[in-house]
Amino acid sequence: MDKSSKPTASKGLIAGVVAVAILGFGFYSYSQHKKETESSSEAKQETKQEVKKEEASSSQTQPSASSDSKPAAKGRFNNDDRQEIQDIFLQMIREKPDLFIGAVNDAMQAQQDKMRSDMEKAATDMKDKLMTSGITLGSAKPDAHLIAFFDPMCPHCHDFYRLAADLVEKRRDLAIHIIPVAILGPNSVAMAKILLATSQQGVDKMNTFFLKFINKTAEIDRAKLLQMAKDSGIDVVKMEKDELAEATEKTLVSLTQLAEQMKIPGVPTIFGLQKDGKLVIVPPMDIDGFNKMIDSFKGGPTTAPAEANSPVKANKDER
Repeated sequence: MDKSSKPTASKGLIAGVVAVAILGFGFYSYSQHKKETESSSEAKQETKQEVKKEEASSSQTQPSASSDSKPAAKGRFNNDDRQEIQDIFLQMIREKPDLFIGAVNDAMQAQQDKMRSDMEKAATDMKDKLMTSGITLGSAKPDAHLIAFFDPMCPHCHDFYRLAADLVEKRRDLAIHIIPVAILGPNSVAMAKILLATSQQGVDKMNTFFLKFINKTAEIDRAKLLQMAKDSGIDVVKMEKDELAEATEKTLVSLTQLAEQMKIPGVPTIFGLQKDGKLVIVPPMDIDGFNKMIDSFKGGPTTAPAEANSPVKANKDER
């Protein structure tokens, strides 16, 4: 099974943000330049009027100017304006690169903040569905909840799952709701169905099986996978039947659509439930960090660390 999934940024988002920053920066520079030009022109107005009179007397013998060299209509730019904007913009980049880079970074940060806010609102609105649609590890009567969108073929998700299994083993006040999705290709679809099927025989058995799977030291084929399930106490015949069942297919499609509806950018994406009922995004961290975060959620609203804006994830485009 293919396990390649490198953390990358969304190329489309970055290109869009950079384009907006470039346009804004260019037009700002151009407008500043025009203001300086107009100010200088006022001081020379009388001289210009004399020049215009001379030009008017000779214009009858000259061919008309092309449309590109005509003054631009109000609110529009002709070709000369566009070339002037480009020249000014390139000059400003050469002279003040830090200003340009700062504008791009600010635009990207604003976009990330908006995406995060939109996801947290969507998650909060659907929190009851999120906590009942997936596979729940840990306490049946928890005081704290984590929700994780998770692809079973994502190495970063494997890291989080190991930590999650350790957390729920040591804490009796915590439930972690795993939402399996398939965004990294056909192997993800197959393994997500197996997880959903094995969870029907008990979350403990599924957990034992999946920990064996993610801790394997070599690639495995179907026969070895089934033996691994059998060694975990799973009824393999029932597992295969449930794996191919229409209900399992519908559940996986529904969970994957839920991730798309919420515009989940990659996996793992993790939410924590605050005492005020709001879900907030939290970054992958070590077990001490999660314990502190969970305790803070139990105590009341908190602010997730800044790293939550850019968690390490397997991007959807990595298949």
